[in-house]
Amino acid sequence: MQTQLEEKKIILHQGVYKPAASMADAIFMITGMTIGAGVLGIPYVVAQVGLKIGIAYIVGLGLIMLFLNLVLGEIAVRTNESLQIPGLAGKYLGKWVKYFLNVIIILASYSALLAYIIGEGQSLSALFGGNPVVWSVIFWSIASIIVWRGLQTIKSVEKVLSFIVISIICGLSFYLFRDFKFSNWIYTDVTKMFLPYGVILFALNGTAAVVEAHALLPRSQRHFRKALIIGSLIPVGVYILFALAVVGSSGLQTSEIATIGLGARFGDGVLVLGNIFAILAMTTGFIGSGIALKQNLVWDNKLNKILAEFLVISVPILLFLAGFRRFIYVLSFAGGVFIAIEAIVIIIVCWKARKKGDLDASRYLTF
Repeated sequence: MQTQLEEKKIILHQGVYKPAASMADAIFMITGMTIGAGVLGIPYVVAQVGLKIGIAYIVGLGLIMLFLNLVLGEIAVRTNESLQIPGLAGKYLGKWVKYFLNVIIILASYSALLAYIIGEGQSLSALFGGNPVVWSVIFWSIASIIVWRGLQTIKSVEKVLSFIVISIICGLSFYLFRDFKFSNWIYTDVTKMFLPYGVILFALNGTAAVVEAHALLPRSQRHFRKALIIGSLIPVGVYILFALAVVGSSGLQTSEIATIGLGARFGDGVLVLGNIFAILAMTTGFIGSGIALKQNLVWDNKLNKILAEFLVISVPILLFLAGFRRFIYVLSFAGGVFIAIEAIVIIIVCWKARKKGDLDASRYLTF
């Protein structure tokens, strides 16, 4: 009996035996890999169009991303292989779709990693002073080591970091509500209606965590589905709260990286707390995205592990050093183009998986 219980706690994931995750681990993995650099850009784009339109964007796109995560979860449940998203597309739609989606996801992943490097440099500079470029390089150096160590490292710290990040966002937001101005609520600018789309879509994207959450959970389809729902909805609530607090207090003075502007406006306490949150959020996002990209290159594209690690670590910093350093532009382009294409392909893959899938998903589809 003891041996059986121990065996249930260990799973084989992509050639490596690892401890199985709990539903809470899966929730925090999804939440932690969703809440990253995007949350810092949301207040700026919401401020440009107005709170009412911005909140409607967060709710609407949040529900769409929840649906997308559930669709991707169903594909994972129906598939008797450990594959990242391009591998799943190739299995059900053919190699050309795999190659196409692979390029899209790799570009999206590099865009995300680049955004984290940009944002971390500016946040660390605001907190400690110094050149943002130097801080970006320092952050990249440290975070790259964690990406090299792999999934087990992030699993061991994801829950703690995600809890800290969410706690700081909530605490900071409630503090800012005391300066909420009604004039900021009624402001609307429909001429910038489409500005929030790419940034908010980027901020809500957590598809890379879905396949990993499924692979590391015990074989419980219902627990997996619940983890997806909770893990997808937590960022929506956090983003609404943060946008209301920041834009309600700062209005059009909201900066591209929200926490930097808050520090200048509300003093050292907010500067320190806000940028600690920014640093932690982008750190978890960088690590999660980097590991997911590495596993995509190794398991779906059969690259040598060392080469895959080199590509994941080197390309974003080379782009940064080449001069790609506008935070909002990177978020908007990655979300509006790459993630939108990925979403369309995932829905088509699910339609095929329902016809050609290896396993039954009836428990996953019922509450």
